[in-house]
Amino acid sequence: YQRRVREAVVSTQSTGQKNKIAIDSVVLGEESTYLEQASEITGGTYLRVSDHSALTQYFLSVFLMSIEFRKTFNIPPPNKVDFRAACQCHGTMLDTGFVCSVCMTVYCSFRAICQSCNAHFKLRTAVKKVKKTAGKRKLENGKS
Repeated sequence: YQRRVREAVVSTQSTGQKNKIAIDSVVLGEESTYLEQASEITGGTYLRVSDHSALTQYFLSVFLMSIEFRKTFNIPPPNKVDFRAACQCHGTMLDTGFVCSVCMTVYCSFRAICQSCNAHFKLRTAVKKVKKTAGKRKLENGKS
């Protein structure tokens, strides 16, 4: 389920950014890194509401007006957005990870088969070093 939500948000974010459409997000539960990133990247507003009784006021005072008009009002400032990618297997934020080149899913460790799109990958384990000697290429073990 979480993977489908992530894929939908990333797809919507890319489309919004490409077509210059701002994505506004109102979160009623726990923080959503994906929605926060989508709102920040597209120029929209991300708002986590802890007091549900004030929800109507938030909609009328923040989200009803246009993006340009919001700049003139005292809208709650955005949080500092963490743009690191989240690992597909554990959901933790990564500084460095492995990315499926087919579907862009991020993993914390190498996966021979992508869990999202079932693409197959091989990890190159042995790369032979080549030395150049007198115009000829010679392998490190002395063979040509």
